Amino acid sequence: MAPTEQPAQRPWWRDAVVYQVYVHSFADTNGDGVGDLTGVRMHLPYLASLGVDALWLTPFYVSPMADHGYDVADPRDVDPLFGSLADYDALIAEAHALGLRVVNDTVPNHTSDRHPWFVEALASPPGSTARERYVFRDGRGANGDEPPNNWQSTFGGPAWRRVIGADGTPEQWYLHLFAPEQPDLNWRNPEVGDDAERTLRFWLDRGADGFRIDVAHGLHKDPELRDNPSTEVSTNLIGNETRHTWDQPEVHDVYRRWREVFDSYDGDRVAIGEVWVGDPERWAAYVRPDELHLLFTFSLTIAPWSATAWRTAVADALTSVAAV
Repeated sequence: MAPTEQPAQRPWWRDAVVYQVYVHSFADTNGDGVGDLTGVRMHLPYLASLGVDALWLTPFYVSPMADHGYDVADPRDVDPLFGSLADYDALIAEAHALGLRVVNDTVPNHTSDRHPWFVEALASPPGSTARERYVFRDGRGANGDEPPNNWQSTFGGPAWRRVIGADGTPEQWYLHLFAPEQPDLNWRNPEVGDDAERTLRFWLDRGADGFRIDVAHGLHKDPELRDNPSTEVSTNLIGNETRHTWDQPEVHDVYRRWREVFDSYDGDRVAIGEVWVGDPERWAAYVRPDELHLLFTFSLTIAPWSATAWRTAVADALTSVAAV
């Protein structure tokens, strides 16, 4: 008689309750008025007592804080404002001892304008290797005085800022789909993908249980940078996804590569996508078996405030992902 097969263990994240911790304001331990990683660590027993299974830490990386830490100048270090790598390691160790998982934020769509890559790009000429890490383009019009296309920033206004050379001469423009201090990376440059993988492995090696991926439907842009059919910007991003700015087919290649990284670690490491895509089929495509594990369900943010509407939104989301 063959031995009885044991059922596969259900991944922890399938039923987990995740508690978001905005590190900046959660708990201050040194009296500077800013929360820190030590403050989070000191409150882990309380968080565990709530019955949560995991913590999602908002960005604590080196940043000028132009956008609440989502403008990252060094994605592989802790900003001194929040502590040190040793503080992060201590937080991970104690969280795991209490049975809590820890999920980091990661911001792959853009960097801070203080990132060494962008500082180098500004100091380099058009067409240089340094500028190829970002989306630099010549402007339109007789003197290049107009932005390269009509794309709009999610934060308002044109999504392009013109570079002024050291001699005061206006030159190329760079893309920033969010704040001007957040230049978009050029994901068609292999160096960008390689560096992102180094960042994932850096934190996974330190014990991170996964990542919440900021603007996960971004990254790749239309290769021709064509004008969008409208310059109107939806305040909640849903509605922009059919444009040339978001949800390009190549982004799925990124997450197939990332899934291989996550699967190479033990402990069911998880990848959670912030994906603002209204089309149910295209939204659900991000959680195909070889891509991300989980998605944010933003349909709830636009559903009417009623139990029936919320039940419908949840049921529709479950139906969408069940089909992939």
